[in-house]
Amino acid sequence: MHCPSIPLSKHKMAEQKCEVCRKPAKQFCSSCREVFYCSRDCQKQDWKTHKAKCKPFVIKTHPVYGRYMVASRDIRAGEVILKEPHLVIGPKQRSAPVCLGCHKSVTGSYICKGCNFPVCAPSCEISKYHKAECQVLARATGKIRIDNMSAAHPAYECILPLRCILLKESDPKKWEEIRNMQDHVEDIKNTELHNVIQRNTVEFLKHYLKFDGVDSEEVYRVCGILMTNSFELKHHGTKVRGLYAQSAMMAHDCIPNTKHTFETDSTMILRATRVIPKGSAITSTYTNTLWNTLQRRKQIKVAKFFLCNCRRCSDATELGTHLSTLVCSQCGGDVVSTKPLDMDASWACTKCNQSILGRTVFWGNQQLYKELRGFDSSTARPLEQFLEHYQKALHPRHWFFMEAKFAIVKMFGNHPNYRYRDLSREQVEKKVSYCRELLELADVIDPGLSLFRGTLLFELQAALVALAKILLSNEIITKEKTQDYMSEAVTLLHEASEILKHEPEMESGGLDAKLKALSDELDL
Repeated sequence: MHCPSIPLSKHKMAEQKCEVCRKPAKQFCSSCREVFYCSRDCQKQDWKTHKAKCKPFVIKTHPVYGRYMVASRDIRAGEVILKEPHLVIGPKQRSAPVCLGCHKSVTGSYICKGCNFPVCAPSCEISKYHKAECQVLARATGKIRIDNMSAAHPAYECILPLRCILLKESDPKKWEEIRNMQDHVEDIKNTELHNVIQRNTVEFLKHYLKFDGVDSEEVYRVCGILMTNSFELKHHGTKVRGLYAQSAMMAHDCIPNTKHTFETDSTMILRATRVIPKGSAITSTYTNTLWNTLQRRKQIKVAKFFLCNCRRCSDATELGTHLSTLVCSQCGGDVVSTKPLDMDASWACTKCNQSILGRTVFWGNQQLYKELRGFDSSTARPLEQFLEHYQKALHPRHWFFMEAKFAIVKMFGNHPNYRYRDLSREQVEKKVSYCRELLELADVIDPGLSLFRGTLLFELQAALVALAKILLSNEIITKEKTQDYMSEAVTLLHEASEILKHEPEMESGGLDAKLKALSDELDL
């Protein structure tokens, strides 16, 4: 597939020459806008050469953060920025047993004859993922026992680092791309992960498997590269991690301007969620955009070894969203951090200056996080009680409240215990209200064509249809008024469909199937 060309504006016509025949050029590549052609024939002829260079971004270097992507032209919302195959893919650092031939879950009923690791079938013993590593794993000085197929096993921690190192001989170009990635080795050495890597990967490879492909320092560095740069994805239904050479160079931002999905062959597709002006950084997020600043910065520090200083993290109110704001016990005012970029800084009321120790806020944050995560996912009652119980301690739009409301939105109308036909008017109205509230939040922290917004738009349109049916059946509104609800629902559905159509579960008829199920549920 080649990129289309578009006419060059009149003032540039005489200035450019065709990349192929050097004749005056009137068109240029519509993707990168850097190469010019006199005709479609010349463009098609040059595509094989130009394809590898045709990207709407350049790589720049920051003195502190290293290499990062910058838009070389204005990028449209929804535009594909990059399609990139993985350099290497394999089990996560903490992984339950998976087939090393295809990454599907395993039962343990079939064992690889070469290395004694569980695989799906004989064909997976010689798959492209497993064939080379099998010879190394077979050198184990003792028999590797993997009995529990549901619990994480330390033997899997060495698999992806080993696959990276084996590229040194099988694909030197890929190996060089991996070696050029940032590793954060010195930061890792100061964490509890150091001993885990040293024991379960470095010593396991060097001593237990007698692997001499690289020295211990290089094995450790590869582990650092994987921790710093890998993306989590699903491959054949199992969560794995992969390295992507160019995508790894995206800068982090707590309000990202891209989203990424993965095709069945694990190719990453990177799309812009909103307009990215020329010269702007192309950003992703390493954390959950719904989390508040304390939780996001903690997660990024642990997983990626740096502290984010973006404009959202730098603002005590998180750009007016109040996802971190507490309620003052003395006067009911807003309590925010006095120095948002200092996790140990005190918090103070903006009205009466009542102060709270930073570590107290951090401790409370962790306790409520555990409480929220521990609720029974089959009932909304604990979530509703949580919202009632903490309303005098947390701002109405605090992260924990928004998380609870989002959980209720996804539960009502989707969970078997909460089908639309069984919901009360009050419950449906609650879902509509929560959707609108969360959409206002999304417009600040995850705007544009984000999955978060797409999901909320889809849930809101369904809730509006359900509410209209309830109100009409109870003669609370007329048929004419029902059309207002339906008209808004159609508009919302159109926008939601445009956002969600590229999501893996929505492609290949998934969105149509979801719409049909919803139509049947609402008896439309």
